[in-house]
Amino acid sequence: MSKILSKSAVKALTRIGDILCPKNGDFPAYSEVGCIEHVDDVIGYAPASDIGDLNMLLSILAYMPAGALNWLVKTMNDSHNKEGGFATLMRQLDFGLKGIIYGTYYSGKVGANYKGKTPQEVIEFDIVRMEN
Repeated sequence: MSKILSKSAVKALTRIGDILCPKNGDFPAYSEVGCIEHVDDVIGYAPASDIGDLNMLLSILAYMPAGALNWLVKTMNDSHNKEGGFATLMRQLDFGLKGIIYGTYYSGKVGANYKGKTPQEVIEFDIVRMEN
C-alpha cells in the first residue's frame, strides 16, 4: 500500500477511480487492476505540502456517499465549460485527480493479486524503446 497517502486517501482515490474507469467490456475496473498499489510512483515527487493537502482532501472524500462523489466527479468534468472561482477550483481538482488515476491505470503496473489483461493490453499499446 501507499507509504505517502493515508488509508482513507487511498480509499477515496480507488472510489473515484472506479467512477472514471469502471469495468467496461474487456477493460477491468480501476479497483480490480490494483494499480493503486503504485500510486507513490505518480505522486512521489510532489512537494510535501501538496501531499498533505491531497491527503486531507481525499480523506474527506473517502467518507462521501456514492451519490455525492458521483456529483463531484461530474461537476469536476463539467467545470471545463464554465467560468468563475468555483469552476476554476473544480478544473484544478479534475486535472489533478485524473492525472493520478489515469497515470496509474494506464501505467501497465498492476496489483500483486491481479491476473487479467492490463488496460494497455486491452488497447494493444506497447512502447518500443530503442537503445542508442
